[in-house]
Amino acid sequence: MRYLWPLLLTAAVLQAQSALPSLIDSAHQNDQMESLSQRSNAAELSHQSTKNSYLPRVDAFANVSFVDHTGGFDAKRSAVSGVKAQMIVFDGFKRENALSQSDALQNAARYDLLRGKKEVTLNVIQRYFEIQNTLDEIETNILMRDQLNAQLIRLEKFRSAGLASEDTLMRMRSELSNAHYILEDLKYNADRQKGDLELIANQKIDDLAPSILIEPRHLKTEELDALKALRYSRDAKRFEAEKSDAGFLPTITLEDQYSTYDYDKDPIPSMRVDNQNKLTASLTMNLLDFESASTAKQALAAQAQAQSSELAYASKEAKNNLVMAKRNIERCRILIDASQSAYDASVKTFDAVKQKYEARIVDYITYLDALHSLTDTTNRLSRAKRSLHSAYATYYYYAGLDPKEFVR
Repeated sequence: MRYLWPLLLTAAVLQAQSALPSLIDSAHQNDQMESLSQRSNAAELSHQSTKNSYLPRVDAFANVSFVDHTGGFDAKRSAVSGVKAQMIVFDGFKRENALSQSDALQNAARYDLLRGKKEVTLNVIQRYFEIQNTLDEIETNILMRDQLNAQLIRLEKFRSAGLASEDTLMRMRSELSNAHYILEDLKYNADRQKGDLELIANQKIDDLAPSILIEPRHLKTEELDALKALRYSRDAKRFEAEKSDAGFLPTITLEDQYSTYDYDKDPIPSMRVDNQNKLTASLTMNLLDFESASTAKQALAAQAQAQSSELAYASKEAKNNLVMAKRNIERCRILIDASQSAYDASVKTFDAVKQKYEARIVDYITYLDALHSLTDTTNRLSRAKRSLHSAYATYYYYAGLDPKEFVR
């Protein structure tokens, strides 16, 4: 019994197929990640569009008109075609603020995508180890059920020989039924956890291959992508506020238009020209808008200030989460040591109690207590060991690193 328990647990793991790194890679392609990727791509295109909108613009034009009843200066048919080039010389610094705003939004979307990938990596790792814990509990409870079933058969023989009471037999049957109940509940939890992981990983899962995370050592922490995204989003609001205030500054535009003309049945051909080039300089400026622009700027500035407060709180929260993640690693190590000691003791106790029980030195209650203790300490030790690797992943995440890089 001392060696059978861990061997069965190891055998269940060696039959696994799905590796944790492949699950993470597949999860990075799920619909949620695709949505974040498309948003990042849209922000990049929007930034490029904003830059291109301030380049000189060239348009071609052409039109033909026909007059039914011509007057003294009207041609029966007139046609004009040409090319027009337009360039904004000065726009009151709206261009600079618009480019800065679109660049900030692009960076915010990019870091939001990186945040999403690291979050889904952590989610997959945590769910992976949680399923492994449930599968281990299933194995240990199968062993417990088999032990109870063997003892029930033994007691039924004793009962038929008049060596065991009906109460003892009923208690053993109750324990066996309870073991079936717990086992079925664990199998349901395993199926539910598997379904949740398949949804996130975007693939079917047969079995799970063994994986671990390497221990954090002398790591240089980085700022969380979520904080970077929030900072860029706040900056975008500030640039938008400055852009809305630029309407009170003049906008100067240059336009050059070259046109060619053609007339049919023209009454004044000597007064017409075949082609013409026209250069136009225009200036526009907002003189009065009843404080519309200034109010809009104040609203955007208030939104930026709200995001600054949110960023300050999120930064403090991130620091606290990192401290607690490190503390959780220490906690898991202590739990492993305590669980290992309890497991070793429960194995020895069960072996001794089982021999005494089969020799009818102790009663069935002592035997059941020892069996329950062995089952509980086995599950506790397995969960503590996997919780340590899950704690490693959480620490990497709050350190601003990608947990996937540390999966082995």
